[in-house]
Amino acid sequence: MPKLSVIIATYRRPDLLLKAIKSVQKQDFKDLEIIVSDDNSKDETEKLVKQMQEKDSRIKYVLNTRYKQGPNGNKNNGLDYAQGEFISFLDDDDELLDGALSELLSKEGYSHILGNCLIEENGVLSSRLSGVGLDKDTELCKKDFLMQKFQGEFFSVFKKSLLKGKRFNENFYGNEATLWVNLYDEKSFYIHKAFRIYRIKREDSVTLNAAKNAHRVYLGYLELALLLETQLELSKDKDYKKACASYYKMAAYYAKFAGEFKKMYFYLYKSLKIKFNLPALILLCLSIIPSSFIAKLSRIRVALCKN
Repeated sequence: MPKLSVIIATYRRPDLLLKAIKSVQKQDFKDLEIIVSDDNSKDETEKLVKQMQEKDSRIKYVLNTRYKQGPNGNKNNGLDYAQGEFISFLDDDDELLDGALSELLSKEGYSHILGNCLIEENGVLSSRLSGVGLDKDTELCKKDFLMQKFQGEFFSVFKKSLLKGKRFNENFYGNEATLWVNLYDEKSFYIHKAFRIYRIKREDSVTLNAAKNAHRVYLGYLELALLLETQLELSKDKDYKKACASYYKMAAYYAKFAGEFKKMYFYLYKSLKIKFNLPALILLCLSIIPSSFIAKLSRIRVALCKN
């Protein structure tokens, strides 16, 4: 059984997928398997991966026939085939930096170790980090995660046992945080350096396609809001109010794009009731404006998506 399973969920990006796989093959940590889960690309993806299999037996190609098509269902398909004690997910348009896996897995005593990513924007690699809120090596706890102490893109390895058989909700589009919260049930550690190249500003990215899948996105934010609200009620810890209000606001934002206007107003009411916040108030004031118009006004969109 390999120490680590690297899962690469892919869909119709064979050229970038090739770079992602090669970045794993170049790692100095060798006790691993590379699972490529294909979301029915129907292009040269299968042929490309199987050609690579002939030279590297660690590579496995698995077609997603078990779950709903989409990022979450495709990742679940990869998880079903993972044999490693540890798991890591690598997006098919990203690449690992040299030595990433060995350094993360050398951190003993932790079930979940994460690091940062370098941003590559429009083909230009920068020194900017994609994860914000953390500026030094540090232990992390579940409250840090729920309170959004840190946000953005990170790269991690974690013990498969932390998932306890749970999976991403395939009815969501993104919103992996509803599963990632389980990674903080045991000791977590953050290493303040980059381990992955994170590409942004791609037309086929999950982020840019969120509005097109608004119904599935708002369901994810709603689940996070309910999770925070439950935590708030159980712990009576008022610190959770800000994050809970933020998630309800985001659920309202995407409910508007999904045409669920009654739900939008209800989630805005919940957000403002839990903790007054300016983005929710702005969205309430703009609620009669067509979604397409808001989507074009990038400054307004950024303001609405702030915590």
